Amino acid sequence: MTDNRISVSIITGFLGAGKTTLLNHLRKQYPQKKLAIIENEIGEINIDSELVIGVEDGIFEMSDGCICCELNDELVDVLVKILNNHSDIDHLIIETTGIAEPDSIAAIFVTDPEVQQYFRLDATVCLVDSCHVLDMVEEREEARKQITFADYIIINKISEISEDYLKELKVEIKKMNQVAEIETVDYSQTNRDVLNLRAFDLEKVEKSITKAAENDHHHHDHTCDEHCHHHHEHQHTHRSDITTHSFVIDEALDFLKFRHWINILLTFQSERIYRVKGILNFQYKEEKMILQSVRNMFAFQVGNHWAEEKRQSKIVFIGKGVKREALEKSLQSCLFTETYFE
Repeated sequence: MTDNRISVSIITGFLGAGKTTLLNHLRKQYPQKKLAIIENEIGEINIDSELVIGVEDGIFEMSDGCICCELNDELVDVLVKILNNHSDIDHLIIETTGIAEPDSIAAIFVTDPEVQQYFRLDATVCLVDSCHVLDMVEEREEARKQITFADYIIINKISEISEDYLKELKVEIKKMNQVAEIETVDYSQTNRDVLNLRAFDLEKVEKSITKAAENDHHHHDHTCDEHCHHHHEHQHTHRSDITTHSFVIDEALDFLKFRHWINILLTFQSERIYRVKGILNFQYKEEKMILQSVRNMFAFQVGNHWAEEKRQSKIVFIGKGVKREALEKSLQSCLFTETYFE
């Protein structure tokens, strides 16, 4: 079945990271696509007045077929305007300034069924300035959120730093987000098909979670009790206090207990837990269940059937100052047990 929905890419990064250059690069890279670009502030995209054909309802049409508009209304209103007037667009790019948090934008595409009917979130891409990113992360909560929430991270301006520093930078960014892929570039010249990352495809999600859990596995592997592998490595804290904790659980989980638990966790810890991703093995379910969280909301998708592989849950938490032991202990309460007290 072909998916005819409009794909959406969210591009984040602080001022000066090179987002305008990246947008112009993407416009040249995809001449066959009719792009729509939503900006926080239209001034940033540097619209050349000669390229503008007409302005209607706050939407600028460009001579190369692109349309651009400013995010001055609620995002859903802007999406409706685009659908009503420009239903022939192929791809929507939402570019947020340094101040906007990408998770609030992504939440609309992940949790609103009406929006999901017409739009499909492809990926969140974060562009970082190699010279300043670590200072930004230390000082600004939004910078931390942008990196931890990204599916794809582009480290820009690499010719301005030494090779050793670039290595250190990649290690630091990996600590903050084990599930994102990282690319290093100059002048925002990405070589990847950035508008077609399909980060929410079940196979992709499963691969990224498995990789993150295995990364932990290679460092330390001691078992905390008979049920739950305790992969302790990325417990080590970044200087901004961001930790990634991943768990591999051999015992089946109880769907109702787990759903109740994650709901409470995200309700009360949403300021501290930036992202949760998991492949879950629930008792009585023959398919893998894929969990993704956005802000204080979460969604399950049904994955493939469990094949010959070992049935086990793999779950990754990214957050600020989150205590591993507390997570581990409360996860234990979600295990499936045969015995119910009378």
